[in-house]
Amino acid sequence: AMWAQAGQHYQAALDADPKDVPSHLNLAAVVAAQGQTRKAILLYMEALRLDPDSIEAMNNLAWILATSPVAEYRDGAKAIQFGLRACELSSNSIPTMIGTLAAAYAEAGQFPEATKTGERARDLAAAQGQPALAQKNEELLELYRTGKPYREPGP
Repeated sequence: AMWAQAGQHYQAALDADPKDVPSHLNLAAVVAAQGQTRKAILLYMEALRLDPDSIEAMNNLAWILATSPVAEYRDGAKAIQFGLRACELSSNSIPTMIGTLAAAYAEAGQFPEATKTGERARDLAAAQGQPALAQKNEELLELYRTGKPYREPGP
């Protein structure tokens, strides 16, 4: 019920101001959590149309395109494109974005690149005092090293 309420709240904000990028991002996160992947993708695309430099929209879109349990939503090449741009715009300083790029390389079957990038994400997370994030990246690395992409659990 909490997700539904949040969704209604963000939808109302979006109806009031269709050009409000944060409302697109918030609603996209809510519908993605509810398993409405197609709607989330469309909301992130619209956010990027309104703000082509939204690193949050790029990163979250890249993550879905790289890791969705539903094959029709995955697109490794596009995920890499969005992931690279998000990393570039954030000066390669945000471990979550580097981790997303690693997942994108894995989805595209570029496992050496995925491993190298995942190690960067892990090391940066550790250096920034984010041990849980470093650990998560280490778990993903075990997949990439064995030639497997990461998949979000299904709904």
